[in-house]
Amino acid sequence: MADTDNIKITVIIPTYNRASVLKRCLEALSHQSIPYDSYEIIVSDDGSTDDTKKITEDALKSLGSMIRYLWQPNKGANAARNNAIYASQGNILLFINDDTIAIPTMLEEHLKTHAQYPDENIAVLGRMTISPEVPYSIFAKLHLDANFGLWEGKKELDWLAFYTCNVSVKKSFLLKYGLFEEGIRYHEDLELSERLSHYGLKIIYNPDALGFHYHFLREEEYLNVAKKDGIALAKWYKKSPHLKKELSRIDFQETVPIVKKIKYFIGDMLINNATRPIILKVARFFVGSCEGLSLLLYRKLYQSIKRQSVREELKKQDA
Repeated sequence: MADTDNIKITVIIPTYNRASVLKRCLEALSHQSIPYDSYEIIVSDDGSTDDTKKITEDALKSLGSMIRYLWQPNKGANAARNNAIYASQGNILLFINDDTIAIPTMLEEHLKTHAQYPDENIAVLGRMTISPEVPYSIFAKLHLDANFGLWEGKKELDWLAFYTCNVSVKKSFLLKYGLFEEGIRYHEDLELSERLSHYGLKIIYNPDALGFHYHFLREEEYLNVAKKDGIALAKWYKKSPHLKKELSRIDFQETVPIVKKIKYFIGDMLINNATRPIILKVARFFVGSCEGLSLLLYRKLYQSIKRQSVREELKKQDA
């Protein structure tokens, strides 16, 4: 068992019924370039009914790293993260997902950057890209690659870059200024980082702190993310209606400038419940022969579904 006085960084992994991929995640974390007694791993189980607990216990026995298991009734990933924050022993907290596969130097790179930027308000974003072991999916370009492509060539980022698939932050900063909002199930990382930005949060991007996303993203799942995206934005707005300017930066249609509102109105006239099935068939047809057109159509479909979900969620407020 590791000496807790030596622990410099705690890796926090919220998980729910994903035992098989969690096993890969823990195996990768056990082969880090820093001493095994300088970090701990907390698996924060959000009420799983599969072999998550057994996988974690087996990893503790066989891998040598300090792995701790927390369990809670199903309340969402944010509650699981907060539970782990309170239980953590490291001064630096690294948040990843259960399908984040760390390269051997990922933790070392996070620690190195925090050593270069020791101020309490500094967080570090590591890079994520699709695992080479996962079959090619066009939707990786639309989701993961598109998000991290925004930060290519940049060093200091703002609150929009706080992605909990590979981001580290000082524990003391969170305990002083705020934890995850447990009532939001998507954009929870950005909701937190926007709040923290008022207390000086800055994010340093270190693309060498690399993790691989071990997840094959399918069409149905990608379009379902659009629904969750819209619902979360609407809930965030209902909770914090004063954040009009901030939410407009992530294309919340209720608060964007009038020119964009007109653009979105025209888009929703063209892509709606009646036309989506046709556009979807065209997008599928061109996946192999004209990927650029296919990507464009899928992006338009995503935004249309997202905006519709926003409208539907906002109406619930008036019901």
